[in-house]
Amino acid sequence: MSQSRGYLDDNPELESALEWAERWYHVPVLLVLLGFMLWNRVRSWENFIVDGEVLFSGNDAWYHYRSTQYVVEHWPATMPFDPWTAFPYGTSNGQFGTLFDQIVATVALIIGLGSPSDQTVAMTLLFAPAVFGTLVAIPTYLIGRRLGGRLGGVTAVTVMAFSTGWLLRRSLVGFSDHHVAEALFQALGVLGVMVAVSVAARDKPIYEQFTERDIDALRDTISWSMLAGVAIAMYLWVWPPGVLLLGILGVFFLLRLSLEYVHDSSPEHTAIAGAITMTTAAVVSASRINVLEITATAQSLLQPGLALAVGFGCVFMAWLARFMEQREYGRYVYPATVFGILAFGAILMAVVTPSLWDFFTRNVTRVIGFTISETAGTVGEAAPLRGAGVLFEAHGFAVIVAAIGGVFLLAKQLFSDDAPAEELLVVVWALFILLAAFTQQRFAYYLAAPIAVLSGMVVGQFIRWFDFSADDGIEYYQIMTILTVLLVIVVPLFAFGTTPVEAGSTGPEPSIQGWDESLQWMEENTPAEGAYGSGGDATLEYYGTYQQQQDFDYQEGQYGVLSWWDYGHWITTRAERVPNANPFQQGTDTAAPFLIAQNETRANSILDSTDEDDAKTRYVAVDWKMAETNGNLGGKFFAPPAFVDGAQTSDFYSRLYVQSQSGGVRQVTFQRQAYYETMVTRLYRFHGSAAEPKPIVIDWENKQTSQGVQYRGAPTNEQEPEGQRQGQVIRQFQSLEQARQYVEQDATSQLGGYGDAPGERVPAMEHYRLVGSSETEAFPNSPQYQHSAWTKIFERVPGATIEGTGPANTTVRAAVQMRNPATNKTFIYRQRTQTDQNGNFEMTVPYSTTGYDDWGTDEGYTNVSVRAETQYQFSAIGANNGNRTGFTGATEVTEGQVIGEDDSAATVELEPVTIQQGNETSGESRAPVTNVAEAGA
Repeated sequence: MSQSRGYLDDNPELESALEWAERWYHVPVLLVLLGFMLWNRVRSWENFIVDGEVLFSGNDAWYHYRSTQYVVEHWPATMPFDPWTAFPYGTSNGQFGTLFDQIVATVALIIGLGSPSDQTVAMTLLFAPAVFGTLVAIPTYLIGRRLGGRLGGVTAVTVMAFSTGWLLRRSLVGFSDHHVAEALFQALGVLGVMVAVSVAARDKPIYEQFTERDIDALRDTISWSMLAGVAIAMYLWVWPPGVLLLGILGVFFLLRLSLEYVHDSSPEHTAIAGAITMTTAAVVSASRINVLEITATAQSLLQPGLALAVGFGCVFMAWLARFMEQREYGRYVYPATVFGILAFGAILMAVVTPSLWDFFTRNVTRVIGFTISETAGTVGEAAPLRGAGVLFEAHGFAVIVAAIGGVFLLAKQLFSDDAPAEELLVVVWALFILLAAFTQQRFAYYLAAPIAVLSGMVVGQFIRWFDFSADDGIEYYQIMTILTVLLVIVVPLFAFGTTPVEAGSTGPEPSIQGWDESLQWMEENTPAEGAYGSGGDATLEYYGTYQQQQDFDYQEGQYGVLSWWDYGHWITTRAERVPNANPFQQGTDTAAPFLIAQNETRANSILDSTDEDDAKTRYVAVDWKMAETNGNLGGKFFAPPAFVDGAQTSDFYSRLYVQSQSGGVRQVTFQRQAYYETMVTRLYRFHGSAAEPKPIVIDWENKQTSQGVQYRGAPTNEQEPEGQRQGQVIRQFQSLEQARQYVEQDATSQLGGYGDAPGERVPAMEHYRLVGSSETEAFPNSPQYQHSAWTKIFERVPGATIEGTGPANTTVRAAVQMRNPATNKTFIYRQRTQTDQNGNFEMTVPYSTTGYDDWGTDEGYTNVSVRAETQYQFSAIGANNGNRTGFTGATEVTEGQVIGEDDSAATVELEPVTIQQGNETSGESRAPVTNVAEAGA
């Protein structure tokens, strides 16, 4: 007998304490781990309270707030249709207004004693992801315990608690999306099936027990299988596209039933559990159908249909096993027959119903096929993982341990006759989630549970090699072995990338704060939905109930706000206006071509083709990211071209690579003329004004890497010493003529293309004007914007007509100085036109100079913040009595004329003036426009 056993025999109290610790040690350990997980996820919550308001992270969280508020007001009903987005159609999205929102709404109702305030609902939703993220540890522990005992379960939770990957990020306070709820309910679904097949393996139910109504013998199998089916249905209720889980279970049952037959075991027991589970899932999910079609993005016929298909497959395979067993076919004939039937069915579907075949193959490859469309590539969460290294950054050495565990369990299934079915389920689950994560990184947060439970299984199996129940007692080396194994798994989690505590620090992203000011301005200074042109209150109830439909009929005075899809939910929830595009990627077929349209006429025709006769797109909201071409700075200009047939980013900008001062390589983007012609650029950079070319040249040299890859680099200056020969990429000249001469002599250069310097003149816009903006300035590290406003709001207006006279057949230039009070900066709107042979000219301008107070929101129009500091001033150079003479004039344009309430034209007559030295002209105005320096507004 060992010394430790003898010592314990002499100390019964210590022995009793050790026995208690061995039995219950996991409880305090789990409580500590759960406490750490919750604390780490909620500790930054105060960062999301800005000026007393809750600001969520990301964009989907804001629509969940809207969906949750709807449930609070109509509990337990969810929103069937929403006309407050996807103008001019409205939408119904099956991924919102799900069980996630109903749970959060119910908690908010309880906290608010049946009538929660908006702040209570927002705070409940703010903390929801942290709570769900902590709860994921419970099924993780239970799965880990089933595979590796209590220590395996504790190890699984430990790995999850200290992982810094996607599950942590998606479960931090403020990231109030359904993602973490998906992870929780999927894990519960997998756990339920594990229990169901294990109970079936224990009780061995057969078909005859059903015909004989042997309920007592079937009770456990039926009960646990039905609970598993409910758990699966709840997961699909949280996220309808979660049909991937049905595919995982289908593959699991296919493989498991085949292996059982090959190993000379009856597959009937597992098949019965599978049939009951999947039928239950089908029935429960069918109760949630709201779309009578086959689609994965809503509660449709797809979810119960696939579940029934898997259940039927289990029944068929059980029958086929009996049939072949009675006729004494060989063991391998069974799987060959099953797979042959599946192959024949696939071929038959492809031939008879090609559209259905295309639907399934497209969705399968999109989820686990390592393929991604060009448009999906513009969505961050739909992009693939960068490589296997990111898994180590997130989960450390647990990735290797989990891989070893997966191989071990798979080998058991292949070579052991009594390997539990639940072990194969975990392997199939982990493998499919891994494939999905490397296809779309949004699935990476699912990986935390499989990696954790497989790591726990390995630890549990390893410890089982040491017999703790032996009379020899616990030896020192055994304790050290346990601690060493745990440290090997856990410590590397702190060695790769950031620590869990560092990763838990978060706050609302700068974009929402940059947008929120302008959206609050929009809510307060633009007409309510339904009041445009008439004034009054909104005619579109914000939390109203609308029947599901394909094309909502918007009424007169209701209008849309165009922006890129990223910002649609913010426009809906913060400005309470209807966006054309949203993060469901609805409306991109309008927003994308509009934003990169090469002229105003084309842009207007795009809007006219979708707008209704009595409901129009009235505003355009853009931020600096939409106009930024450098993705490394956060630019999003690359996205719209991906949604327009025939458009490529190379049409608008190119990249060249220069050596930085630190010796590294830095990417520089320069724009082509087509970029400056786009609507988003003309709005954000120039505010609708004409833009003249500047004497700036982009210079480069075509180079080649040692691997033969062609690229554009900085020009080489041969006059400098070796290692210092990098020439100038951006050259500035004294005049346009000098710049053009340089470009004519250098084929690897272009005029303009940096900042707000086009290579050719960009004409003025006639129907879009800047009316408001954020006070927050654009990304300060971008030198191209000179600290312009983060977000700018433009109004689409008929424009005012200016009619005038001047010298015949000459160019007339108009200019007006505008001031943006949000940034306290000015800009000049410029336009030019030609007089005819009689000296007459006409132009349409979008900016007014007076009459702002006559037409505000009470009258159904905009309380314009960006206002003129001068009259419109006109100048021309022409002949007067045979002499070269300057002509000037000035006129006011009223707000009523710009918005179309006053059909009269503003008039101006240009009078000859003496051209003074310095090209300054005499004439009266409220301020001299010609000497105003351009500044970003």
